[in-house]
Amino acid sequence: MKLRFLGTILSILLLVAACNEGGEITGKETAHVNFKLVDHPVNYDAVLIDLVGLEYRLEVEDDEVEEDEDENESEGEENSRVAGDDEECEDDDKGEWYVVDIEPQVYDILQLQNGAEALLAELDIEAGELKEIRVILGDNNKVVVDGDTLDLKVPSGASSGLKIKVRSEIEAGEFYDVVIDFVASKSIVRTGNGKYILKPVIKVKLVHDEDPYGSISGLISPSDLSVMVHAINANEDTASTQPEDGAYLINLLLPGSYTVVVEPLDDSGFSDVTISDVIVKEEEITELETVTFE
Repeated sequence: MKLRFLGTILSILLLVAACNEGGEITGKETAHVNFKLVDHPVNYDAVLIDLVGLEYRLEVEDDEVEEDEDENESEGEENSRVAGDDEECEDDDKGEWYVVDIEPQVYDILQLQNGAEALLAELDIEAGELKEIRVILGDNNKVVVDGDTLDLKVPSGASSGLKIKVRSEIEAGEFYDVVIDFVASKSIVRTGNGKYILKPVIKVKLVHDEDPYGSISGLISPSDLSVMVHAINANEDTASTQPEDGAYLINLLLPGSYTVVVEPLDDSGFSDVTISDVIVKEEEITELETVTFE
C-alpha cells in the first residue's frame, strides 16, 4: 500500500495508493500512501503553522482481532481531534507507531484552499487498520491580523503531538488519500488581552480513489470581494472555502443535495446569498452560475 501526506485549506491530506505500477506486491502486502495538508477558511491575513513531525499508528492484518462491525468506521468517514481532548480509543494499545519522514516547515494554511494542497510525504505501508495519526507542531506558529504578525501560543498539552483517530481499513494494492484538515476557524482563540492561542481542531478523512466524491465550483463578482462559500448537507459537516480571485472550488463532497451559502466578509454591507438544492454527483463538478453583488 502506498501512502502520501498532502495539505490543503488549513488541513492535511493523506493519500494511499498501490505500491507498484504492475499491481504485483512482493513480500508483505502493502499500499502507497500520500500525506497532504489542507485548510478550512478563516478571516485572517495568514495563519502560519509550524509542522515539525508526523506519525501514524498501524495494526497490520496479521495482528488484527475480529471486532464487531458497528465498532469499525468506514473508509471516507471523517474524524476530528481538539487539542486538550485526552480521550483514547479502547484499543489504543494495538498496533505500532511509525514516524513519517517529513521536512519540517512553516505552512501558511490559508494558501491551502480552493483545491490547493501541500504534499508532505509519500510512502509504502503494510495493509491493515490505520488507527490514528499524530501531528506534531513546533514553536514558530503565527497569525497575521490586519498586517500585524502575532504569536500563536500552543497549549502545553499539545507539545507531544495531537492524535487524530482514523480507524479505517487499508487494503493492499488500493489507492487512498488521508485528508488531514486543519480547521483554522475553530483552532484560533483570541484572549481577553488581545493575544491569540492555537488550540488545534483537526479533522481526518480517508479517501479511496473509487469513493463517490464530487465537487462544486463557481464565480463571485466582483472578484476582489472577500467572501466565504459554504456547502451545507444535513448528513455531514459544512465544507467551506475562501476564494481569493472570485473563483471557488469545494472538493470531497458526497453525492446528494446541498445548500450553498455565499457569505460576504469585512463589513461589505452585502447580505448572504443562498442557493438551494445544489445536486452533487459522483466524480462530477457541479458548476453554479456567477453570484453577483452590486
